[in-house]
Amino acid sequence: MVKYTREQRLRAVRLYEQYDRSAASVVNELGYPSRQMLVRWHRAWVEAGRDDGGSLGDGRGERYTPGQKRAAVDHYLRHGRCAARTIRALGYPCKALLARWVDELEPGQRRIRRAPVDARTRRKAVVEYASGSRTSRQVGEELGVSADVVRNWKHKMLAGDDKERAMGDDADK
Repeated sequence: MVKYTREQRLRAVRLYEQYDRSAASVVNELGYPSRQMLVRWHRAWVEAGRDDGGSLGDGRGERYTPGQKRAAVDHYLRHGRCAARTIRALGYPCKALLARWVDELEPGQRRIRRAPVDARTRRKAVVEYASGSRTSRQVGEELGVSADVVRNWKHKMLAGDDKERAMGDDADK
């Protein structure tokens, strides 16, 4: 069994805290200890009162400063409202927390995905667009999709009709 000095254990535990309790990151950087051992060291460190109060339990919900929250929300809004892009760029927070911050700081600005449009509604939308009575943008706005989506539906439906006709023509001969 390998023995580690107090300094080695303390360094590992502090990195564990710094890396938001990511044992894999600590083990990759230091080369020691195992994930389970690191968790045990951390638990002992906290139980011994060496936590200095800032990382566990008490302020768990207020882990980020108001400036960090604002920076994350601003990045989200300036970069296409993509949560994954914001998290990747800043390294924090999780998607659920970012969504909560956006709703809190900029209500109504979060991009919310809609349910898929059923086939009957798509067909009706394509008929309206193809007949020329409305533009693809108008039809798309009504359904909550982009104009490109309506045009793609049209192309797919027309391609499907051509295939059906071709098969029907072959069957008649």
